[in-house]
Amino acid sequence: MRPFQRFTRNARVAVMLAHEEARELCDRETGSQHLLLGVLQAAGEELSGVLTGYGLTAEVVRGRLAETSTADQLFDEDADALRAIGIDLRAVRDSVAGTFGTDAFDKALSRSGRRRRPRGPIPFSHGAKKVLELSLRETLAHKDNEIRCEHLLLGILRSGDNAAIALVTEHVYTAQLRAAINKLLDKAA
Repeated sequence: MRPFQRFTRNARVAVMLAHEEARELCDRETGSQHLLLGVLQAAGEELSGVLTGYGLTAEVVRGRLAETSTADQLFDEDADALRAIGIDLRAVRDSVAGTFGTDAFDKALSRSGRRRRPRGPIPFSHGAKKVLELSLRETLAHKDNEIRCEHLLLGILRSGDNAAIALVTEHVYTAQLRAAINKLLDKAA
């Protein structure tokens, strides 16, 4: 049996998009926050409507993830290390931006390999694996035959993963979202 055979097409797309989002953010693992972003993009019309109603969209979540990406953490670590020997990397970046354009510094880093996107398969984090397991449990609890984006989202909410839950709770209480998703699932049954 293939690993994602029980997933609907949209749920499989959500997982693939999660991997791509992790790659774009230069992360080494696909986490539950990436799964959330994948679900937001692959959700069907009804679920998407519910999520958008709460202000929970792919664009908003992607923006929040970009703010805390690994690439930014690496820059901060480099800047701190260079400051110890008298080099202000932030001033260098600002000077390059002023001379060559806003993205020139970041583009140079990506060409040098410092922020290179991971190649090949990106493994799931422990938290993401837990989300996938919990989504199967949610599917069974609802007596459904296939894992849908709704089940993935319930798995994310149930996982307790701080990274994903924080992104959700900026817009809606988890209990409120869980109730709305359960209502959608009951309506579909």
